[in-house]
Amino acid sequence: MRIPLEILLLTSGAGALQSAFFGLYLFSMRKGRNLANVLLALLLLAFAVRMIKSVVYYFSAGHQVSTILMNLGFGTNLAIFPLLLLYLNSFFDKNYQLTWQRDALHLLPAILVILLSPVLTSYFWMQQHGYAISLWSAALYLPFCLQAIFKNFRKASRTQRVWVLSLTAGVTLVWGAYMANFIFGLVSYIAAPVAFSFLIYFLSYLALRKNEIFMPRERYQNSAYSEAQVSQCFEALQALLLSRQSYKDAGLTLPKLASLLNVSPNLLSETINRRTQQTFPDYINSFRIREAQRLLKDPAYSHQKITAIAFETGFNSVSVFNAAFRKYTNTTPSAYRKHAPGM
Repeated sequence: MRIPLEILLLTSGAGALQSAFFGLYLFSMRKGRNLANVLLALLLLAFAVRMIKSVVYYFSAGHQVSTILMNLGFGTNLAIFPLLLLYLNSFFDKNYQLTWQRDALHLLPAILVILLSPVLTSYFWMQQHGYAISLWSAALYLPFCLQAIFKNFRKASRTQRVWVLSLTAGVTLVWGAYMANFIFGLVSYIAAPVAFSFLIYFLSYLALRKNEIFMPRERYQNSAYSEAQVSQCFEALQALLLSRQSYKDAGLTLPKLASLLNVSPNLLSETINRRTQQTFPDYINSFRIREAQRLLKDPAYSHQKITAIAFETGFNSVSVFNAAFRKYTNTTPSAYRKHAPGM
C-alpha cells in the first residue's frame, strides 16, 4: 500500500519540529539543568536539523536543497553518535566533565563541516563518498555507547534503563534506516525521518511520565537539618580533610569522621550527599585519588611502587585503588604516571 505524500510530509515534518521543541525545552530548564540535559538538548537539536534537511530534500522538486542546509544536515549527522556517547557518560556519572583533550575530537568533524557549509558541495558528499564515510563512522561509536550502558546497567534504576535503552535503540534504528537506504538500497529515503518521528514522540511520552530523568527528585526536601547546618558542616569537613588529611586513614568510616567533626553521622552523610551528590566512600576516594595523582606526578616518588602509593593515600587494597583511579581519571595509575609531565 502506497502512503500518501501528505501523510509522509506531516509525519516526518512533525517529528523534526517536536525534536527541536524538546531540545529547546531542555535548554530552557532552570531547575535540574546539568551537563547531561545540555548534551541531550544538543543531540535533539542535531536530529532536528538533520531531519529538516531530509524532509526538504525528499519533498522538494528535483530533490533540490540549498548548499548550506545540505551541509548543516550532514554536519549534524556527524555529531549525533558522539553526542549520544557523551550524553550516556554524563547521564550515568553526575561528576562527568567535558575536557578538550578527551572530548573535543569527537565533535571536530561535525564542527568543521558546519564551518565549511558555505563551500562544501554535493560532489564531495556523493561522488567523493563523504556521506558514506559519515554513515559508516557512526558504527565506530555504537560499541562504546553500548559499553557505557552495560557498564552502568546494574546500578541504574529501572526508569534509567528503559530511557537509555530506548534512546540508544531509537538512534541506532534511525541510523540503520539511512544505511539501508544509501548503502544497501533497501528502503526509501523518507523511512529514516518517519522512523525518527515515532522515536521522538515515544521519547517525549517517556519524558512526560518519568520527568525525574531530567529533574531528579530532591532527596532531602523534608530534611531535619537546615541549610545553615549543612553549610557549616561542609566547611568544617573540607577544612578537616585538607588540614589533617584524614582521608589517608584506611580505617576511616562515616561515624569515625563524624566524631572528629563533632556532628551526627546522619548530618555528615546528608551534607556529603547534598553538597557533592556523592556517597561517603566516593567522596573520600576523590581526595585519595587527587593525592595519588599528585604523588604519581612527583619526581620524588618516581621510584615508589604504585602499591605503596595506594596504601599511602588511604586504600587498603590495590584492586580497589585501581578501580577507583580508573573511575575518576579514565586511565590506570601506571598509564597516568607514564604520561605525567616530567616523568
